Amino acid sequence: MTQAQSSARDSAPAPVVVIGAGPTGLSAAYHLGKDSILLERGSEVGGWCRSIVDHGFTFDYAGHIMFSNDPYVHQLYQLLLGDNVHWQDREAWIYSKQVYTRYPFQGALYGLPPQVIKECIVGAIESRFGPLNGNKPIVEPPVGANLDYTGPERRGMFEPIVHGSGDANGKGKPSARDKRTYSGVERRQPATHKGAPRNFEEFIYKVWGAGIARHFAIPYNRKLWAVPLDEMETSWLGGRVPLPNLEEMIDGALHPVGKPMGPNARFGYPLHGGFQALMKGFLPLLKGELRRNTEVVGVSPAQHTVTLADGTTLSYEYLVSTMPLPKLIDVLGAEAPARVRTAAAALRHVSVRCVNIGVGRENLTEKHWIYYPEETVFHRIFVQGNASPHCNPPGGFGLTCEITYSPDKPLPLDGDELIRRCIDDCIKVGIFRASDPIWCANQVDMPIAYVVYDHERARNVKLIRDWLADHDIILAGRYAEWEYYNSDHAFIAGRKGAETVRALEQEELLAFPRSATAMSAR
Repeated sequence: MTQAQSSARDSAPAPVVVIGAGPTGLSAAYHLGKDSILLERGSEVGGWCRSIVDHGFTFDYAGHIMFSNDPYVHQLYQLLLGDNVHWQDREAWIYSKQVYTRYPFQGALYGLPPQVIKECIVGAIESRFGPLNGNKPIVEPPVGANLDYTGPERRGMFEPIVHGSGDANGKGKPSARDKRTYSGVERRQPATHKGAPRNFEEFIYKVWGAGIARHFAIPYNRKLWAVPLDEMETSWLGGRVPLPNLEEMIDGALHPVGKPMGPNARFGYPLHGGFQALMKGFLPLLKGELRRNTEVVGVSPAQHTVTLADGTTLSYEYLVSTMPLPKLIDVLGAEAPARVRTAAAALRHVSVRCVNIGVGRENLTEKHWIYYPEETVFHRIFVQGNASPHCNPPGGFGLTCEITYSPDKPLPLDGDELIRRCIDDCIKVGIFRASDPIWCANQVDMPIAYVVYDHERARNVKLIRDWLADHDIILAGRYAEWEYYNSDHAFIAGRKGAETVRALEQEELLAFPRSATAMSAR
C-alpha cells in the first residue's frame, strides 16, 4: 500500500474482506476477528465441505473425514464440535482382481492371484536394485512396448524397464490425437533415462516398480486424475503416498494385514449433521460480519474495492481470497496484466461428479471407502453410512460414488443414465444386490475439485501470487493457492492468511505512522 492510499483511508479505514466461506475462509475470518467481512456466494457455509439430506440420508460433497498431525487442528476440532464427534479406525480397501485387499495396495497384497503378487514384489525389488535376470524384466511388456526405466539400484544408477505405447491395448503407433488426450498412450521417445523421476508416471515406475504400476498405480491414477500422468509433476505427493519397505511388502503378501497403514489410519467425523457440522461450528465464533447469498463479480486492486452482484461496492485494506484462482483473475478484469491472465488461463483442474445412493438395507459393508482401479465408472466409493450411524435413516445405508472428469476424460454418461450405471456397477462389484430397494439417488457436481500439478503450475501460481501480493490481495486455501490441501490444511491456510494480514498491518504502521491511530480504532 502506498502512502497516498494509506492517508486517504485514515479517516475511514476499510475492513479486511474475505471471499468464500469454505473451510479456509471460515478459518481466516475466525482468526481475523471483528474487523473482517466474510462474503459467501451461497446460502450455506462450508464450500465443498457441505452436506445434503435426501430421504433421511446425509451425504457430503464427496467423502470428507477429520484427520491431522497438527495439534492445533485437533484443538479446532474440539472447539468446533465438542462432543458431536466420534473417532474410529479406518477401513480403506481396494477392489481388484475380484478380491478386496487393504489400502495401500503395495503394503497388503495378500489375497491377490499369485502371479500378481509375484509381479508386484519382483517389480519393487527391480525398482530398487535393477533387473533380476540381466536386462530382461520379470514383468513382460505388452505388445509394442517402449523402453523406459525404473528406480535406483544400490549404486544410485537406473536400469531400463518397459511399458506400453500405441493404442489402449499397446498396439500400433499413437496418432496425433492420442498424444493429446487421456487414453493411456505413452508419448515419450523410447530413450533410457538415468535421473530422478521427471513426472508422476515415472515416479510410479521408479518407486513402486512395474508390477504395482501395472496392477494398481497406473490404472487407478489415470482414472482418478483424468489427465495423462506424464503431464503431472510430483511435489504434491508429500505424505500422501505410503511407501512400505520390502520386508513389509513381503509380509503383507504372505499374511492378512490387519493394522491400518498410511497417514490417516484413524479418523473422526461429526456424529450429527454430516461434515458440514464442522463448518457450522465456526458460526457462533465469528466476531466479524458474515454475508450469505453475496456474490463477488468484480475486484479492483487499484481502488481496493470489491463489487457485489447487487451493485454494492465494499472497500478494503486487505483482501483474503479463497475463490478459485482463475475465477479471481477473471473478476479482476482488465486490471490484471496480460501475463497474469495468461498464467491463470493455463491452470488446470479435475472435476468430480458424486452419485449418492441410498439403499434400503442396513450394514451393507464394514468398510469406509473403497478404491476401484478397474472397469467401474467410479474410482472410489465413500461409504457415507459408516461415517456416522446418524447418516442413515432406519433400515437404510448410504454410499457416494465418486467420478472424475476433465476435457481429457469426459463423463461417459450423465443424468439418470449415470445414476443407473453407478447402481449397476455397485451390483457387479457386490456392494449391494439387484433385489435391494433404492430409496434415493442424486448427483452433486463439483466443477473444480482437484487441482492438477502440471509442470507449469508452480511458475504460473508464483507469477500470479506475486502480482496479487503487491496489491494487498492474499491467497489462502486449496483453490486460491492452487494446492492439494485437505480440510485440516485448509484450516491452517486460513490462519496463515489472517497472520499475513496482521504482519502486513504492522509493516504499514512502521512505514506510515499516521495510520496508526486509524488502525488502533479497530
